[in-house]
Amino acid sequence: MFFHKYNTLSSETVSSLLAAGKKALNKMEQCGRFAERKTLKLRLSGKHAPTQLDYTFKDGGTLTVTENGKSCEAPYSSTCLGSVWIFTHLIPGTQRGWHVFFDSATELVTVFETWFGITVPVGGDLFGLKEPTGTREIAREVQREIYHGYNDVGQTAPEKLHTRTNRLEGKGLHWKDDAGTEILTFHPSVTTSTFVELGREWGDITVAAPSDYFIITDHQLIYSRGECEYSGTLVIELIDLFEKEAAGIRLGIDENDALEYVLRKSELTITGQAAIFEDFADYGTNLPTEPPDPPKGWRMTYRPSDMHPPITKADVDKAVQKNPIKPFNAESIMSGANNMPVSDYLVGKKLTLKFDGAHIPAPFASTGHTAWEYEFVDVETLKWRAPGGSWQEDRYQAFETNKDLILFAHLCTGDPDYRCLNHAVDFQNGLVTCVDSQIGNWHSEWEVGNRTLFGVLEYPGVTPPLVRRHHFTDDMVGKSLTWAYSDTMKSIHVYSSPESYSWTIYMDNNAGGSSWSSPSFFVKLRDDAYLFCWVEDLCNGSQGLMVFNPSIMHDAGYFFGADENGVRLSVMGAYSRTAGSFDILKYFGR
Repeated sequence: MFFHKYNTLSSETVSSLLAAGKKALNKMEQCGRFAERKTLKLRLSGKHAPTQLDYTFKDGGTLTVTENGKSCEAPYSSTCLGSVWIFTHLIPGTQRGWHVFFDSATELVTVFETWFGITVPVGGDLFGLKEPTGTREIAREVQREIYHGYNDVGQTAPEKLHTRTNRLEGKGLHWKDDAGTEILTFHPSVTTSTFVELGREWGDITVAAPSDYFIITDHQLIYSRGECEYSGTLVIELIDLFEKEAAGIRLGIDENDALEYVLRKSELTITGQAAIFEDFADYGTNLPTEPPDPPKGWRMTYRPSDMHPPITKADVDKAVQKNPIKPFNAESIMSGANNMPVSDYLVGKKLTLKFDGAHIPAPFASTGHTAWEYEFVDVETLKWRAPGGSWQEDRYQAFETNKDLILFAHLCTGDPDYRCLNHAVDFQNGLVTCVDSQIGNWHSEWEVGNRTLFGVLEYPGVTPPLVRRHHFTDDMVGKSLTWAYSDTMKSIHVYSSPESYSWTIYMDNNAGGSSWSSPSFFVKLRDDAYLFCWVEDLCNGSQGLMVFNPSIMHDAGYFFGADENGVRLSVMGAYSRTAGSFDILKYFGR
């Protein structure tokens, strides 16, 4: 899903898909409870709630719905999970639908009204500080408005209805539905979730989605997610943590541009729990990001690909001409208050970094070598060359991330692709890892691409091993860590697959806010040192790279990327805390 290109559809195409899929809805299962009940008269709260939503259920999987005095007949499907009954239907001839979660024990309901299509701003920012440059129509994306209420059987209106909740926050779940599809979900905040579709042809990459959470009882909760920025599909599920089961609806248009409207059940396994950090008496009933008078369908939705419209290599070149590159002259987007101190460990040293089987281009030439030579002039100036080539001088910054384990990075001035070399050099063991990065990758002219090289250090007094090397690792898969970059910039990571992870930025009340995810990898440098690298694909396109030392719970590294303002290379660092773990590596067959 992460890299799949979903087609832009017209509203007319969406309408035709809904009309063509009408007959298929009757093939879904029926639990029979609604036909026995015969009628429901729903009384819903909320600014946008209908004043009337009445149902009469008939044999053969059809119902009559009356909305504010207007009636029509529609096919429906239903299922039951414990005391909660679920039914779902569309309004014929429209792109709208209703999806009702009815607790037969209390007569309370949570109702999702859905429709296709949204207009989103392009070129703005998450905080509304930057004026958008335009808008984009997304006809395939399913929108929702949520109402709480009750079934009117003549009783006094109840004082308490279903509410939002943070009772799922931090939890991880494995889902296996009745079609055999398996996914992992993670719930880092009250506004988002992340998920990994297992076994799909496009890889086990984490995807972030705006989400809703509501509580019925301690063990029965409603969870929804909108697959915004991707298929646009909406998933609405009832979760029963006693029975370890779920039942719900998937409504949208799939990667083949076919209508996907199914009612399904899933088996659940709890994979773990990450810590949550808001006040103990914060129950997640209010969204701290919700505006005072939200429009219908509002949800906190992070749309980074609309905030960072794609640019070309020519745009990058033009920006660099206007704003010459000054590495390490500015902070990264993650404030640098908790950076490690810059190290002078390398000053005065001369060394060679030699890599296995690597074809390392000499500066801007077609010939290749398997090594780089370095001389470190002072704490911020180095000279480098491929063996036998010409020396070039560049600015660098280095960090001693563990005893005698040095991370340093520099740009290769003059390189047409703005090459950035990141080296983790272990003077105790004679090993080195290089992440060789540039602007441009396999699917973008301006996002960062990289390759990873493993090799040895040649330096007086150091005897490198003959065979042993640093190596990629799954050691961190399933772990969750918090990161404090400054007093105000904090996040939580979940390393949710061997090839990807997600991060969630904390809000002022220490509740999780927006999340995003990236392809990523870890390299094991030592038992207490890991190199971590990710590229914020489909976002700002930048590369983050750091070495994490779990003994001191601190990291150091760099942020490298390009945008309409030019190319930047800056340092970053944060203090970390362990925040829990998830037993998930077994699902990847590793």
